[in-house]
Amino acid sequence: MPETVGHVWLPNFYCAVEMKIDKCLSNEAAFAVMKGQEVLDISPGARGKGVRQGMNSRQARIMCPNLVEIEYVLQRYAGFAKQVWEACAEYSPAVEPLEQNEAFIELPNYPHMFDTLGEISKHVKSIAGISPLYGIARCKLVARIISGILPGFKIKSAQSFPRHMPSHGGKDIGANIVVDKEKEFLAPLPVNVLWPLDVEVLSYLCRLGVGCIGEIQSMEKSVLIDMFGQIGHVIHQYSLGIDYSSVLPVFPRNNIKFSKTFDSLISDRQVLLSVLNEGASLLEKRLDAIYMTAGEINMALECSCGSIVSRKKHLAKRVSMYGGLPRICERLLKEAFGDRDLNKPVSAISVTAYGLVPIKTDLQIDMFTPYQVQASAKVMDKVLCEVQERFGSGTVFSGRELQLARRDKLLLALEGYFREEGQKITSCYSRKQ
Repeated sequence: MPETVGHVWLPNFYCAVEMKIDKCLSNEAAFAVMKGQEVLDISPGARGKGVRQGMNSRQARIMCPNLVEIEYVLQRYAGFAKQVWEACAEYSPAVEPLEQNEAFIELPNYPHMFDTLGEISKHVKSIAGISPLYGIARCKLVARIISGILPGFKIKSAQSFPRHMPSHGGKDIGANIVVDKEKEFLAPLPVNVLWPLDVEVLSYLCRLGVGCIGEIQSMEKSVLIDMFGQIGHVIHQYSLGIDYSSVLPVFPRNNIKFSKTFDSLISDRQVLLSVLNEGASLLEKRLDAIYMTAGEINMALECSCGSIVSRKKHLAKRVSMYGGLPRICERLLKEAFGDRDLNKPVSAISVTAYGLVPIKTDLQIDMFTPYQVQASAKVMDKVLCEVQERFGSGTVFSGRELQLARRDKLLLALEGYFREEGQKITSCYSRKQ
């Protein structure tokens, strides 16, 4: 039986955190968390005044002149989000956050799913003060739709509305389920709920007069491919509720580490910096090889007296945006020396990258992975040559993007070529070795 995917949504997460931090705030208070000039989250009190998510600051002020605006700061909510997803990871083998207030989780099948969701709800409420809502399906695509998180889409107005799932205590835990009926569920829904597709693609479908997903289901796949190219196959798959992606285990937390113990005590800053650069470069290569970035970097120096001096850097962007891992470690070491915490020789040093998450680019939409390519760079280059000879030099991306971009993999999988030729080339290459 296929695995069951859950989408966990924390409605009003940011306002709930604000009420945890500032005891003067309450549900009755009219306040909003602002991300730039846009309303990110609103309190029940502000909602009662007509303020809505997505409004700009001026519109919100018109609706509620006494609205209290709180600026969104990433680290203000990061600790609460981390606790929530770590709590979910106690009941699920894989938790993949999309934002601080939503994540995908891998769930057990019936009947244990009910127990799992009930326990998660209790744990999350104790941390953030709110009860999560769930969407349950056989794939990420439908699970996120059915949770009700998409703006402008009211799940209760959809036909064939799924039943609520009570916990064993007979209490509604706010979960909606569509299992094995994804195609039928999607058919009457508007095309704009196919959230992984680019806005330009959705807009073009609307301009063509395609109103609901059922209309896409009735179209020939070849017609969509003629109209949209490679993405036409993706559109057809999505319309049927087909999504091959699995939940990436960001939580339980994963990490990679470099450590070195010195034969003699080191007090020279340049020597420590040299070792740090070496270790950070190795970690950066490992991150690049698996196409991941880190959410936190921790540098630890063990002193001769047994004490440990450590410095952390939380990363809101990709590692490369900060000048690379060696540059980050250099700054952390400079902080340790500048604060005069490091007043003893060092016997060991370590650098750990925590919270590894996939790097997402415009070319990479990690929703379809029917085949996982695991080959050396030389083998991949040979596969690229074979593919380019058959389909043309402009039909594929670079080696890394070919491994990770779903569009090319879908095209090659559709032709039944990539897997066969890849295995053949790999086999030949192995014999040569």
